[in-house]
Amino acid sequence: MQTSKILIVDDEITLIQLCQLILEDAGYQVRGAVSGAEALRLIEEELPDLILLDVMMPDMDGIEVCRQIRDRYETKRPYILMYTADDRELIRRNSFLAGANDFITKATPVYELASRIEAFLAFSGQTP
Repeated sequence: MQTSKILIVDDEITLIQLCQLILEDAGYQVRGAVSGAEALRLIEEELPDLILLDVMMPDMDGIEVCRQIRDRYETKRPYILMYTADDRELIRRNSFLAGANDFITKATPVYELASRIEAFLAFSGQTP
């Protein structure tokens, strides 16, 4: 069976590293990007199955990254999970309007994040 590929996009490198350790331990292939531009470049190289995408980033925010991904690729793949500290209704609404599949906050424990990702990928038939 093919291993699911996950791209973590966040301007906090330590958060990328923590999520990467946990998700790799769960059996996923994980890459990280510290900016929206880097994420779009990595996606061009290899389309991931799931993108864990921070909303608040300098230069290009996650909502714009999400919008550009949806403009370039089919709507069902990749699965885009917005992951942010900003839980305002406006941010949630704009994330979904840009094409995000789901939205969770950074207050979510990392172990739960791994379980949620596993459930999302299982639902789409892409578990590792």
